[in-house]
Amino acid sequence: MNKVNTQKRLSKWLHAAFESHGKGREREAEKYARRVLDALPDQPDALHLLATLAREKGRQSLAIERYRRLLARHPAIPIAHNNLGNLLQERADYSGAIECYRQALAFDADYVSAWMNLGHALVFVGNLPQARECLEKALRLAPDDPEINAKLSAVMIETENSTNALSLAEKAVEIAPDSADYWTNLGSLRSTIGEFEKAHACYRRALSLDPGFAKAALALTKARRFGNKGDDDEDISKVKRAASLGLDDPKKARDLHLALGKIHDDRGEWEEAFSHFEKANASRAEAARKGVESSLALMKRIRKTFTPSWLQRQSQHRESSNLGSGLFGAGGREDPIPVFIVGMPRSGTSLVEQLLCAHPEVYGAGELREIDQLAWGDSAAQGEGGLGYPERFADIDPEKCLTMGRGYLDFLRTRSSDAQRITDKLPGNYLHLGLIAAILPKARIIYCRRHPEDIAISVYFTDFWVGHEYSYDLAAIGHHIKGMYSLMDHWQAMIGERILSVDYEDLVQDPEPSVRAMLDHIDLPWDDACLRPHEVKRSVRTASVWQVRQPIYGHSSGRARHYHRFLGSMREALGLDGRGDRDPSDT
Repeated sequence: MNKVNTQKRLSKWLHAAFESHGKGREREAEKYARRVLDALPDQPDALHLLATLAREKGRQSLAIERYRRLLARHPAIPIAHNNLGNLLQERADYSGAIECYRQALAFDADYVSAWMNLGHALVFVGNLPQARECLEKALRLAPDDPEINAKLSAVMIETENSTNALSLAEKAVEIAPDSADYWTNLGSLRSTIGEFEKAHACYRRALSLDPGFAKAALALTKARRFGNKGDDDEDISKVKRAASLGLDDPKKARDLHLALGKIHDDRGEWEEAFSHFEKANASRAEAARKGVESSLALMKRIRKTFTPSWLQRQSQHRESSNLGSGLFGAGGREDPIPVFIVGMPRSGTSLVEQLLCAHPEVYGAGELREIDQLAWGDSAAQGEGGLGYPERFADIDPEKCLTMGRGYLDFLRTRSSDAQRITDKLPGNYLHLGLIAAILPKARIIYCRRHPEDIAISVYFTDFWVGHEYSYDLAAIGHHIKGMYSLMDHWQAMIGERILSVDYEDLVQDPEPSVRAMLDHIDLPWDDACLRPHEVKRSVRTASVWQVRQPIYGHSSGRARHYHRFLGSMREALGLDGRGDRDPSDT
C-alpha cells in the first residue's frame, strides 16, 4: 500500500512540475521536480525537466551538467542527446556536439532535428560532404522545414552548387516569408554569386520585418560601400535603427558595432570607426591574447617536426620504392594540378585566386578544408600512439603520405574534371606546407604578402565566421603575424623553389608583372582575361566577397595609416620601427 501511495505522490509531483513549466512558473516546476528526485534520485523525467529549465534560463554549464547526469543513467533519450549537442555547439565544442547528435540518431534514425544539427556542426569542422548528406537526409524527412532548406542552401553554395542553393534559400522564404533570418540567408547567397542589388533588397526586407535584426544590418554593410553624398542615407538609417534597438543586447552588440564601424570606415570617419571596432572586439580580447600563445607554440612544433631531413626521407623513399606512381599522369610527370594560395587572412588571397581563375585553364575552388583535415585527422587517428598534429607525422610511413596525396587529387577532380590547375586558397594552409610538399610533390604555392599594419587593421575589422581567435586583439594579431613570418622563413629555406611570394601593394598598383609571374610559376601561358578578375562568374565565399567583384583597385593599400595612432600594441608585438614603413618579413 505504501508503494502505491509513493507512486501516486511521485506522479502527482511530476504532473505539477510539468504543468508549472507549461505555465511559465519555473520555480514551482523546479520545486516539484526536486521533490521527485528526493524520493527517486534517478527518475528520468524529473532529471530531464531540471536540465531543460537550466537550458531555458541560459545557465549553460548547469544545463550541460544536468544533461550529462541524465544520460549517464538513461542513455536512450534521443532528445536529451540532441539538446546536449546544441549546448556544446554553442560553446564551439563541435566534436562533442557531433558525438551527441550521432548518439541521438543511434536511438532514432529518423530524428529530423538531430540530422539537421549534425549537418550544421559538421560545417564548422569543415566536413562539407558529410554536412550536406546529413542535411539532405533531414530534408527528405521534412521537405517543408524552412530551417533545413536554409541550412542546406548555405552548404550547397560552399560546394559550388549555386542554382540548387538559391532554390532552397528561396523556398525557405516562401515557407516562412516573415522570417528576417531566412531573408538574410538568401541575401548572403546572392552576395556570394555577385548579385549585390538583389542581396541588398533581401537585407532591407529582413530589416523591415525585424528592424533590430543585427545579422541583416551587418550583412548589408559588408555587401557595399558607403559614401558621403547622401545616397546611402536610407541604408545608414536602417543600420542605426538596428543599433538603437540592439546595442544593449550582448548577443547583438558585436554585429552592430561591426556594422557601424564599417560605415564610418567607408566614409573616412576614422576615430568613430575604430571606436566601434574596438567595442565589437572587447569581450573577446583577453581570450585572443591567451589563445595566440598556443598558436605560436604550434608553429614552433611544426618547425621542429617538418624539417629538410624529414622531407628528404620522404622523397628518397618515394623514389626508391616507386610509391609515387599513383601521382603520375600522362608522360610520367607528377600531377601539377594543385595551386595553394596562402598567407595571413586579408593579405590578398581572394584577389590572387580571382585573378588566376580568370584564366580559362584554372578552376578556383575557394577555401578547401581537406588539407586541414588530413593534417589534424580525426580523434581515432590522433589516438594512435597518443600523438596529435604535427607530431604524428614525425615517423609517418611515406606510403601513407602518397596515399593522402592521391586522395587529395581525387577530391580536387570532383571540383573540376578538366581544369589544368585548381586553386585551394585556404590562407591557413601555410601551417601545412611541409605536409603539402611531401604528399603533393608537384604542387605550387603562392604566398600572399601585405604590409602587416594593413593586415592587422583589416583582420581586426573583419567578422570571421569561425576560427582566427587571435583577430580580436591587436597585440595578439601582431604576435600571430610574427609567428607566421618565422614559419614562412622555415618553409622558404626548405621548399623555396615551390613558393612564389606576391606583394599585395605591387599587385594592385601594377597587376600585370605579378600576374605574369604567377602564371609562369604554375606553368600556364599568358591570358589577358587575368587582368579582368571582376568579370569572372563564380561563387566567392570569403570576407572579400564584395571587393573581388570590383575592378582591381589600390585604395586599400596603406589603409592602416588612418589608424596608425591606435596600433601601438600591435607594432610592439611585431617589432616594427618607429615609423611603420618596414615589413619585418624583409629582414
